[in-house]
Amino acid sequence: MNQQWAEFSAALESSEPDRVNEVIDDIKEMSIEERSELFDVCFEELTWLYTATADGYVRQSVVRVADQLVPGIVAVAALNNEDRSIGAEEAGIRNQTDALCGFLLEAITDGDGRVRQSAKRALKDVFRTYDSLNDEDTVEALARELESMADEHSGKQREHLLEAKEDAEFALQSSLGRVINEFHEEFGESLRSEE
Repeated sequence: MNQQWAEFSAALESSEPDRVNEVIDDIKEMSIEERSELFDVCFEELTWLYTATADGYVRQSVVRVADQLVPGIVAVAALNNEDRSIGAEEAGIRNQTDALCGFLLEAITDGDGRVRQSAKRALKDVFRTYDSLNDEDTVEALARELESMADEHSGKQREHLLEAKEDAEFALQSSLGRVINEFHEEFGESLRSEE
């Protein structure tokens, strides 16, 4: 696992899109257990790489890789179906999700818009994971935190923080509420124009 991380780290530091995308594809093909183990091996180094580089593309790549490492909702779904073959426990999934969430809250204020967009997309998965763990309190707290962070920023950073807050609030809606909201987003304008 350490050798594999060394190869992944070199690819990330290269900032070559093909090599970075290959790392992400390799992680996607891993089992839940392998991803979880790799997270334990490399997450600290991954966050160090994020803070140590001035290259926005490398920071974006780190965010994308970190997001893939946490099996999150896929692992929770397997646990809910009592699939014990995955070799993961709810507490471990929660701990990794918490660690990823803290990292993403830093990344969503990055000076590079590409990094913020990747962090915003990754946070959606975090919100869904907490939702699947029936942890509405954490999602509500994150929505409040994102709003508070938005008050301290301006321009695109503020915009991205408020969009992430909306994503958190969306994760709190009931399944029926989500369907209705998606329907209105998709067809609301056309329905109003027909009135």
